[in-house]
Amino acid sequence: MSGIHNNPVAPDESAALDPRLRTAIDASISWYEDLCALHGVGSVISQGVWSSLSAPPPLHSDAVALEPEVTAELIEERLKGRMNAGVKDSFAALDLSSAGMRILFSATWIYRRPAPVRSTDPGPSPWTRVRTDEQLAEWTALHDTTEVLLPGLLQRGAFAVLARRVDGRIVAGAVARLGSGAVDVSNTYAVEGHVLDWAELADAVAALFPDRPMVGYERGAPLRAALAGGFEAVGDLRVWVR
Repeated sequence: MSGIHNNPVAPDESAALDPRLRTAIDASISWYEDLCALHGVGSVISQGVWSSLSAPPPLHSDAVALEPEVTAELIEERLKGRMNAGVKDSFAALDLSSAGMRILFSATWIYRRPAPVRSTDPGPSPWTRVRTDEQLAEWTALHDTTEVLLPGLLQRGAFAVLARRVDGRIVAGAVARLGSGAVDVSNTYAVEGHVLDWAELADAVAALFPDRPMVGYERGAPLRAALAGGFEAVGDLRVWVR
């Protein structure tokens, strides 16, 4: 379709991509690959774009820009025939409004360097690993991901669904996925009346997967909390929908 163009403020393609940003983007797409496989959805990576071969799992995009030189025209070509679709622009550089899309949200990629836990004698962690289908159902009901994080996820060793409990009740949650050299931290939340302590969460993740950097993306108050908890902002992204 004509008339679709890139945002004039695009990344400098001559500059080397920040390796922290590359790690975060690659970890995110590895999450997509694993979750799509769990849902029986195929995918393809071509010309710097990841895309699903059929409707992706709920709350996930149909296409993801993996390289800064990806154009809006290429994204729309990949989405041809899909009336409802989502796109993750990993560099916040595309304008997809002429394709009938709108920005759902903007966020920031985050990165935390490998570091030891805060205490030399941390004692029992308040975070525990979700082990059973019943525990997962309790966890996902608080995060509206019942149809996304299926029980089969618990059978994959690289994934750790984590819950923080107070008096036996889940008050916060997160998912950590070990990839190639980094841990993707996603699906973070805290129930009303509680705040997620990102430094504490990082300790729990590091106890499971030590000596790896942690990556992810957040926005708003959770982003501010993550930065206060030792993460760095390494780039912007946008998610578009129609």
